[in-house]
Amino acid sequence: MAQQLPTVEQIVAVLREEPMVGSRLRASLGLPKKQKMEFKQLLADLVSQGVLKRTNHKEYQIGDGEPLEEKREKRLKKLAEASDGDNRRPGARSRRQTTDDKSTRVRRGVLHQTGEESWIVTELDSEQQFEICHRRQAPGKEGEVISFTLYPHPRLKHSYLAKVDHSAEILNVSWSEITQKFMEESNLPKGFSKEIQDYIKTIKAPTAKDFKGRVDYRKTTILCIDPEGAMDHDDAISIERTEDGGYKLGVHIADVSYYVPEGSALDQEAMERSYTQYLPWTAVPMIPDELSSDICSLHEDVDRCAHTCMIMLDKNANVLSWDFHRSIVRITRSLTYQQAKKLWEEGDKDMQDLAEVTAKLKANRTKEGLLEFKSTELGCHFNEAGEPTDIYPRTTDISNSWVEECMLIANNCCAKELKKRGLQGIYRIHEAPDTKDIMELYYMYPNLFQGAPVMLRDLGKPRSGDTNLNPTAFKLYEHLVQKAGDDETLMNRILRSMQKAHYDSNSFGHFALNWQDYSHFTSPIRRYADLWCHRELARKGKEISAERKESVIDVCDLISANEIKNMKVERQAIKVCSTWLLKDRIGDNFEATVNGIEEWGIYLSINDPIAEGLCRYRDIAGDDFYVYNPDQGLAFGKRSGRTFRRGDKVMAQLLRVDPLRGQVDFSIIEKLSPEPKKQRRTRRDVEEDARNYNERMDRAEAAEAMGYLSQPDDDDRDDGMPAFLSAGMRGRGRRGRRGSDMDAPSFERTGRAARGRADRGHSSAAKETRATPRSRSEKPRKGKVRTRRR
Repeated sequence: MAQQLPTVEQIVAVLREEPMVGSRLRASLGLPKKQKMEFKQLLADLVSQGVLKRTNHKEYQIGDGEPLEEKREKRLKKLAEASDGDNRRPGARSRRQTTDDKSTRVRRGVLHQTGEESWIVTELDSEQQFEICHRRQAPGKEGEVISFTLYPHPRLKHSYLAKVDHSAEILNVSWSEITQKFMEESNLPKGFSKEIQDYIKTIKAPTAKDFKGRVDYRKTTILCIDPEGAMDHDDAISIERTEDGGYKLGVHIADVSYYVPEGSALDQEAMERSYTQYLPWTAVPMIPDELSSDICSLHEDVDRCAHTCMIMLDKNANVLSWDFHRSIVRITRSLTYQQAKKLWEEGDKDMQDLAEVTAKLKANRTKEGLLEFKSTELGCHFNEAGEPTDIYPRTTDISNSWVEECMLIANNCCAKELKKRGLQGIYRIHEAPDTKDIMELYYMYPNLFQGAPVMLRDLGKPRSGDTNLNPTAFKLYEHLVQKAGDDETLMNRILRSMQKAHYDSNSFGHFALNWQDYSHFTSPIRRYADLWCHRELARKGKEISAERKESVIDVCDLISANEIKNMKVERQAIKVCSTWLLKDRIGDNFEATVNGIEEWGIYLSINDPIAEGLCRYRDIAGDDFYVYNPDQGLAFGKRSGRTFRRGDKVMAQLLRVDPLRGQVDFSIIEKLSPEPKKQRRTRRDVEEDARNYNERMDRAEAAEAMGYLSQPDDDDRDDGMPAFLSAGMRGRGRRGRRGSDMDAPSFERTGRAARGRADRGHSSAAKETRATPRSRSEKPRKGKVRTRRR
């Protein structure tokens, strides 16, 4: 027979001596273990009634007599009253914020010094004055504007001290000082040495002496199509019809190698820089302006030295033959992309021919499959003083694709010519995606893989022999890109699962183009790889076997590393512009979109102005604790159950900006998107989970068999920084030519900068799968459904 439970008086009498945990209290009262659950329920009732209370150490002690429900209601009422008053932001306080609303609002004010170490700040909106706590270092200069928050005075009740959230030095720094500091911290080169400048002064405009031995195309109609405002023009196109209905496509490129001797000081400097570095406000050229914008540049109605790739095409634009030679050109028409499109619409013959042949070239590429990634590149407008006025998404016209197709086919022919003649070429290679990265993409977005034409077990290793081409993986990625559609978030994740294209001394193939041979030939003014290939193609006789001044392997390593560095600088530069636009809007509210979630916070993007920032979990309004779930790519509140996913709309407040570093901090004050409805699980859902589980197991087995289940090193992982700015500002010219790089496909412009993961670390599902792979012989028992336990 069960022993009778103790009375309230008996329990209180024992706890009056000292607090106790439940098991010790039960033992003190002489209750057997079989009555453990009944006793625990009794204690829980007493806690809810306020008779007892439980400490953080799970010890019971005598309570204050106030029921728990009443305490909760009072607390919620107090928080609601705090959020309604003084026009403060709605909602409860964050778990790390004080319940006093005055301390959560970001304000702006003017600094005034009242003593040797005493300062006050006058708020701009209310003209109230607040004292700044004493500090040895001055918070700024007299009369400067700062941002600050308030916190309760430690001694004086109902009084507040101001906390300087940003130094006046950062908020009041000029744009020229920001750009100068950015250039210094990015280690961007300043000008050219005196030796190079002296050499440049000896170079004159080309004359008849420079044209000896060159093929003359001055009477041929040659078109130069570039972005508006471009200053360096390095490529031009000519189209001629042949008698058999085919085409004679000429791709004429500025002959920079003619003016940059191998091994010279200028050649060494160009190699060290590797690229022209394009920033929103300026460009740092690879070679001096006198060459890039004048003597080498293909200006209209001026004789220039060029390197021509003349390609013979049949009536369907299939390549019959090609020939590389030095030439003389005179540009007939220099157009912008918009002008070229308008002429095409008006029926201009030259534009019609160009559109016709490039459409056929693209159709030929499509026969073997085509990966087309849609990405948004950003630009910046500046006022007369040179300061940013707004960030805007760049648009592309159909005329952009005309130039791109011509440059692609010329680069393809260049790689084949380098191999045929046994030259030491530099090739652009792109490895097939690693199976580990594909599996991670699958765990994160399994819906993308629905209806895929191939299974992961059929992929094989990324490289087979001397080729990066993988038809099976290519078919899979065609499906993924088509499935992603216009969803930029999904498209960026697909791009991150791919390798980064780079340079190599061997033609191992370009996976995304699905071409075995590809190099860079069409932009020698701004890329060293193209300059190297021009120099190789110009070699004849004994020059082919002669020793080069530089090792081709070392050059490939250098320019590949510099490419990654330049991409990071370009992305950071556009962030500096966007933070400059926000520096006077601290404390303002913005409607924002969640575009990334990581273990340290939530990334938000806003549209006016276009910018991105981070909201740390401690800056989310409400008394909640947020947990990051990498398996589902979301953050959820343990108390409220509120979730944040990519694509959610929120109301955010701007807390801090740092224009010098391009950093923006937000707080989330309200979630605008409705919470997803919890759907009742049916038997069909359970069976679907079982099928998905078995499919994941099969994929894991395939990966294990191929040796792809090892954990990655920390150095191999991506930094997890989602980016609406991930599209690099890879330009085609000085100032106005900082548009999209037409001879570099979009996957090279927006792909991952390294072989990192799409998110930091593996998902929990991936870890569990790899830890306990299921054998093929293991079958679920009849009548039962195998499900994963989480």
